[in-house]
Amino acid sequence: MANKDPDTQTATQTQHSGLWSQIESQPVEPVIWGRLYGKNLKIKTLDLCNEIFNVGRNESNHLRIGEDCLSDRLLSRISKVHFSIRKDTNDLQSPTYIMDKSRNGTFVNGYLIGTGKEMILKNDDIIALSHPNYKALLFKDQCSSNELKDLPKAINDTYYVSRKLGSGACGEVHLVYDTKSCKPYAIKYVKKNALTEGSKRRVLNDPQRVMNEVNIMKNLEHPCVIKMHDIVNTPDSVYMVLEYMKGGELLTRITDNEFLSEKNAKLFFLQMCHAVKYLHAKGITHRDLKPDNILLRDSNEETLLKVSDFGLSKFVQKDSVMRTLCGTPLYVAPEVLMTGGRGSYTRKVDIWGLGVVLFTMLSGTLPFSDDYGSPAVEQIKRAKFTFRHRSWKSVSSQAKKLIYDILTVDPNNRPSIDDILSSTWMRDPEVIQKAERLMNIKLTGSKKSLSDVENNNDRVFAEPPKKRQRTK
Repeated sequence: MANKDPDTQTATQTQHSGLWSQIESQPVEPVIWGRLYGKNLKIKTLDLCNEIFNVGRNESNHLRIGEDCLSDRLLSRISKVHFSIRKDTNDLQSPTYIMDKSRNGTFVNGYLIGTGKEMILKNDDIIALSHPNYKALLFKDQCSSNELKDLPKAINDTYYVSRKLGSGACGEVHLVYDTKSCKPYAIKYVKKNALTEGSKRRVLNDPQRVMNEVNIMKNLEHPCVIKMHDIVNTPDSVYMVLEYMKGGELLTRITDNEFLSEKNAKLFFLQMCHAVKYLHAKGITHRDLKPDNILLRDSNEETLLKVSDFGLSKFVQKDSVMRTLCGTPLYVAPEVLMTGGRGSYTRKVDIWGLGVVLFTMLSGTLPFSDDYGSPAVEQIKRAKFTFRHRSWKSVSSQAKKLIYDILTVDPNNRPSIDDILSSTWMRDPEVIQKAERLMNIKLTGSKKSLSDVENNNDRVFAEPPKKRQRTK
C-alpha cells in the first residue's frame, strides 16, 4: 500500500483533532434522577439533576417558597432551608435522601423526619411541610429499579430496593435500605414453587423447606453467622432481610487474588470453624458449606466472616442422621454420593465441606474436578486429590496434613470440629488474637468467652419445641 502524502496525513489528523475538540467541548446533558410535582404548593414541575437540592424561603435555594407559593400564615412556618434532597449522581441506583432542616418539621407520607435527620425518598412519596396534612410536593424517582416487581406491601413500605447482589437456583439477593434508618440490608427473595429437574418433578423450594431456613436463621446469634433482620412471608414467596456484608462472597475474594495467603486463609478458616461449632452445638448441620455461602464484612484483607444460606440445613438430634441428597456436587461429602442420598450421614458432612473450602482458599483451585482426568464424583468417593498447584509450594506441611485429615472418606475417621480447632496448624496465637478482635469476643479463657456460647446446647426454635418425629 502506498504511503500517504505527509501534508494529507497532517490535514487528516488536524480534522480528527478538531472533531474531538468539538465533541469534548459539547456540554454534557445532566441526568434527571428525580422530579418534584406540586400538590398544595403552587409550583411548576421541577427536574432534579444536582447532587443536592435545597428547598425553603431563602432566595439561594433551588426551590424558593415565597408569597407566590403560600399564604403569609403558612409561609411563616417555613424555614430558610426547610429540607434538602441529595443523590449520589455517580451511582443512580443509590437511594435518594431527604434531610429535615426545619424548625417546624418535614414529613414524608405523614412520618416526621426530625430536625437534622435523614430518611430515604421513594417513588410517589409525598412531602409535607410543617404539618403532616399540608401535603406540598410529590416525588417521582426516575431511577427506581424494576428488577424486583410486585413486592409485598410490607417490603415496599419499609425498604428501598437497590441493585442486585447475586442470584442462584433458589432466588435472588438485592441490596435494600430501611427508608427510616437508612441502614443497608440484603434481601433474599425465594419462591416457594417447584423446580423441574429433567423428567422428574422435584420440589426444591417448597414452603416447608423455605420456612425451615427462616426458622433456623431467626434464632441464631453468633459473630460469624449471618443475622436475619426481618422476614416477610407470602403465599408464594419468602423475603428474608439479612445483614448486608459489603465485602461480598469469599469466592470472589479468592478469585480476585488467585488464592489467599496461608495466614489470611487460616484467619478465615478459624472463623468458619467457630461458626460451624456454634451451629453443631445448636443441632444444626449446614450441609452446603462453600465459598459462595461465606460472606465478608468489608474489603479489608483481614475482615470478619459470616456463614450464610441455610436453605439446606435442618435440625437434627445428636444421634440423628440425615438421608437427603443435597449440597453442591463438588463440595459434597463422599458418604452422600455413595448412598445417593438414601443412606445415613451425619454432621461430619460439614467437616468435609470445611476441608474443601480450605483447599480452595490456599490454592484457588478445587481438590476435585472433572477436569482432572476422571469424573469428580469418583475422585470424591476415593478422596483422591493432589497438591498440584504452584501455590502449595509455600504452604506449610501442617496445613496440608490438616486437609488430608479432613478429606477422609470414612466420616468416623474424619476429625470433629473440636479436633480441627485443637490441631497444630490452628493453634496460632497471632491468628487467634486477630480473630478475637474481629469477632469482638474472647475465644477462650474468659467468663464470657465464645466457647460458652458454642457449648450452650439449648435448642433454638422459632416455636415451642414439639415432639420430634423420626428423621426420614
